Amino acid sequence: MTNDNTRSKANAVFFSAIMVISMVAVGFAAAPAAAAVNDGSVTFEDQTLDDGTVEVDYSDFSSDSGSSAVIAVTYENSDGDAVLAGVSDTGSTDSSGTATVTISDAGGFPGQHTAHLFDSDDVPDVSAGDVVSASAFTDTAEVTAPEDRSSGSNLVTDGNTVFQGEDDVVFVGNASRGIISHSELSGTSGNREGTPLQDPIPEDEETGTYDLNGPDDGDGGFSTTVISPDITTAEVQLSGGSDISQVGPDSAASLKVFAEWNFGDAEGLALTVEDPSGADITDEVLTDDDVLQYGEGSETGDAASVGLNLQNEDAGEYTVIFEGNDEIDQDSVIEQYTIELTTEDELSIDVAEDSVTQGSNVDYTVSGGTDGQERLVAIDESDFADGVSDDQAADIFRNVDDVSDTGYNSGSDNYAYAIVEIDGTTAVGSIETQFLDTGDATVEVYSSQTNTSALDSDDLEDDVDLEVTEGELTLDSPTDEYTIGSEVDVNGTAEAADEVRLYALNNDNWELVEVNDQDNIDVDSDDTFEVEDVTLSNGNGGGNDILAFEGQYQIGVIDADDARNIELGSDDDSEINTSSWTSNDGTRATISVESGGLTAQFGTIDGQFATEDSTMTVNGTAEGQSNVVVAFVGERGDVDVTEVSVDNDGTFDEEDVSVDLSQGAASGHVISLGRDETVGDGDLPNANSSDTVGIDELSSFITDLEDQSLTGNQVRDRIVSQTTEADATDDLMISTTFRVTEASVSLDSVYPEGAQADGINPVAAGETMVVEGTTNLQPDDNSIVLNVLNQNDNSVESASVDEWSNDGQFTLTVDTSDLETGTYTLEADSGDTTDSTDVEIVEERQTDDTGDDTGDDTGDDTGDDTGDDTGDDTGDDTGDDTGDDTGDDAGDDTGDDTGDDTGDDTADNGSSDGGSTDGSTPGFGALVALVALIAAALLATRRNN
Repeated sequence: MTNDNTRSKANAVFFSAIMVISMVAVGFAAAPAAAAVNDGSVTFEDQTLDDGTVEVDYSDFSSDSGSSAVIAVTYENSDGDAVLAGVSDTGSTDSSGTATVTISDAGGFPGQHTAHLFDSDDVPDVSAGDVVSASAFTDTAEVTAPEDRSSGSNLVTDGNTVFQGEDDVVFVGNASRGIISHSELSGTSGNREGTPLQDPIPEDEETGTYDLNGPDDGDGGFSTTVISPDITTAEVQLSGGSDISQVGPDSAASLKVFAEWNFGDAEGLALTVEDPSGADITDEVLTDDDVLQYGEGSETGDAASVGLNLQNEDAGEYTVIFEGNDEIDQDSVIEQYTIELTTEDELSIDVAEDSVTQGSNVDYTVSGGTDGQERLVAIDESDFADGVSDDQAADIFRNVDDVSDTGYNSGSDNYAYAIVEIDGTTAVGSIETQFLDTGDATVEVYSSQTNTSALDSDDLEDDVDLEVTEGELTLDSPTDEYTIGSEVDVNGTAEAADEVRLYALNNDNWELVEVNDQDNIDVDSDDTFEVEDVTLSNGNGGGNDILAFEGQYQIGVIDADDARNIELGSDDDSEINTSSWTSNDGTRATISVESGGLTAQFGTIDGQFATEDSTMTVNGTAEGQSNVVVAFVGERGDVDVTEVSVDNDGTFDEEDVSVDLSQGAASGHVISLGRDETVGDGDLPNANSSDTVGIDELSSFITDLEDQSLTGNQVRDRIVSQTTEADATDDLMISTTFRVTEASVSLDSVYPEGAQADGINPVAAGETMVVEGTTNLQPDDNSIVLNVLNQNDNSVESASVDEWSNDGQFTLTVDTSDLETGTYTLEADSGDTTDSTDVEIVEERQTDDTGDDTGDDTGDDTGDDTGDDTGDDTGDDTGDDTGDDTGDDAGDDTGDDTGDDTGDDTADNGSSDGGSTDGSTPGFGALVALVALIAAALLATRRNN
């Protein structure tokens, strides 16, 4: 869209220039005009073509006809001719003056130009671009294009910016290049790479850099950047600078249109104002020009604004349209801003939330005012909560945002108030609902400014109801069960409360539970509260004492402010009776308080502990305790004592508990104190009676027993007598016995994988060998390395293990694929001790023939030889029984060999073609040979018969 007024002015200037230039048509081609000029001189200074014009001074001008002076500016073309670049008729017969000459786009710049002085009656009949005869009075100057582009100028020099949609850009190079065409410039990269710049520049031209070298290195001495035009700010503001969408008659004359845009170097912004019917009322309501240019306005920064006066207009919605004032008026650039003109300055008030929880803050907004005005907002005391003091009432309105003052009026009208200052057309404040009663509270806005002594109903402009609801309290933890002395997290939700308090119920009153020595718990902004690692049974509150004994109780939280208001007398300020608790929405839950138990596991290995292991793992549970004592007692009365910390979840797990005892029988003990956190009856030998006898004193007591020349049994008796068997004690103890001995490792079984067997068994080459053993060393801290040694004691295979269970049994596997048949030594080495055994790697492993020889010897000789020896040997046994029957043929051969055995039993030594193998234990070979001998004798006898 193009501003019609601007274009009309541009057309007028253009036709005026044409008329002036056409005047040169009179006699220019004839004799030089100098003949009509009696006298004169021209002064033409070097200058830049900043606004498309140059200035030429003339003096001593006189003419026979009394005509006006005409200044023409020419440049020399390639043929050496003087070509007209522009002309200006001064319209004056003054003998001296300054002429402003408009230079056409093809005016030969940058470069040398010549100014000519003519008489208006003798101007040559030529137009811009035609050859001109020189006059008698001339001067020469250098005319250059401006270095920076200026608004309204179409001249673009090296490094300047152009915009999508421009259609009359002239690229001006240096003196040697002159005018550069669009097509000479091409894109340097991206989608535009190598693509010539179009003329005119399309609205969707690829943005980026174009230069004479295109994508090649360097710019060839000229480059330009195409960018998208954009109006970044387009709004109507009050004179103070705030943008508004609605205005009353009081401020309708104090408006301005403000804009910011990125193509100010190319052109300004044309403004159009339309009334509610869509009619153009621009000239009636804009107090200045209807085109915004950079540099206009006051020195305070309103450099791109123009005044707007809607005071005499009818109420309704007005639209301001922003677009480029020349060529950049495409739809993607145009912006619109609407402002509503009201018939009067009507105040209204609204709240951010219709319903809020008591104690939370809620914002309110006053609308419809005029910038800088002050208005009164009030809440009557009938909406206050019970017991609210004057000071608390004065804090109902918060002094934030656009609020300039707050207070409480206790005169004829009792109300809380706030004075707000309108910013633009609105003002924002905030209400603290803690001091408002539950139900609907009415918030009012008055037109009176600072009168707070009384309310005038005539000044009431608007009101809004705010529903105030009771805040919800929840206690999520602790509930259900609590172990005395344990640490728990106290957490829950508390809507609208800043702090809460924790209480426990005993009989008729709720008593305060101190939480880590604090009465109150802070509530976070998200309405949640949490305190970690709280020992409920510790503290000076009456509720802490309640939760230090076993039983089932009520526990709950309440708003700390409510608690302070409903506490009992000064002597009982930490207690609340049950009726007040209920009426003030204190929450409650049931909690069962129990004493903690004790469990423990000792990391002995198969009932042993190796002296080479200096530490043992001890773990278990001790709920309600922060530490336990781990004590080891040796046969000779030596002891080793360690304090182990208990985690928040009631568990302990210490991997490196010291065990420094002599060899022999020993015992281990884990001892925890009970609910009273006191050892036994509270009296330990050598302990300071003024101090609590706790874990530290117990550790010292047990350690000192080692110096008293006691036996192990005596040490154990004294520990028990002072702890679990003391009077009125609630101490707990877990004990175990074991033997302290030297480290040991043994190899117990060797067998092929999948054929488990006790003892040392042969393994066929290629099978996986399984090795089982036992040790008394601690796992993880130790490892056992198994080496397979050949006859030269060289290790040919190895494996290791560092994990085994408390029975000390470990398992290793060895791949025998690379082992040849023969005897190898297996050596297990723990670093502290070793064990070894020999193992046979055989070509083929024997298997046990566990079935009876039923008569059918089907290949594996499972009974009867039904192939070679079919039971009743009625056929000819023509096959060679060449199989190696290495197994023990323990079955009864019940068949009669009645047939002729014509086969050649050349080596029936226990093997047959069926490959029956017997994996029996070595040592039965002689018995097998005896059975074979008897069978041969019987066969010979039968043949003789």
